[in-house]
Amino acid sequence: MKKNNIKKEKLLLIGGEGYIGLVIKKILNKKGYDVYTYDNLIYSKEQKSKSKKFLYGDIRDSNNLYKILKNFNKIIILAGLVGDPITKNYPKLSKHVNDHAIVKLIKMSANLKIKKLIFISTCSNYGMISSNQIADENFKLKPLSLYAKSKVKIEKTLINLKSTNLNYTILRFATAFGISARMRFDLTINQFVRDIFYKKKLTIYDADTWRPYCHVFDFANIIYEV
Repeated sequence: MKKNNIKKEKLLLIGGEGYIGLVIKKILNKKGYDVYTYDNLIYSKEQKSKSKKFLYGDIRDSNNLYKILKNFNKIIILAGLVGDPITKNYPKLSKHVNDHAIVKLIKMSANLKIKKLIFISTCSNYGMISSNQIADENFKLKPLSLYAKSKVKIEKTLINLKSTNLNYTILRFATAFGISARMRFDLTINQFVRDIFYKKKLTIYDADTWRPYCHVFDFANIIYEV
């Protein structure tokens, strides 16, 4: 029986060694992509992969990133300082990473004529909605946190690059939960499950508010469909 010699399509997952990225990498590999990851391992330097498909680097290093991007037609941008607490505690670093570096990365991708770019944004862009309205992609954005404001700025950069023919998709992710090779227990559902397992007292903040959640496997499958 002849081996299947069909060449898999290469894809670069920027920020791909984190909580969500490792799940996306695993599922997209199973679905037929040849996934490479670019990451500075800000949270897990001791777990540095020896795989040739792991590319160590910082998104602020434009020269290094440019050399790597030239080898890919499809990229997914997960990288950045993620969440309200860390961006609030490190506002200057957040501005350098989440604003300047990612905007520069997007413009670089457009100049290199990347065929497909997926940008992972956040549902926090909608801010606090006081009524029972359902927010969709046309709903007015009212970002409250520094994190969400950065995401909105990046979205606007993408939208204003339409004339370059960059094929992009913006996904406003809900709060993630589920098992990953690099777990995060600072996310609500994951934290609750851990605290219940250890028989700790649960503390509920903003008990009267509602927010969307999505399993990391579902995020990966949605990206595949896009």
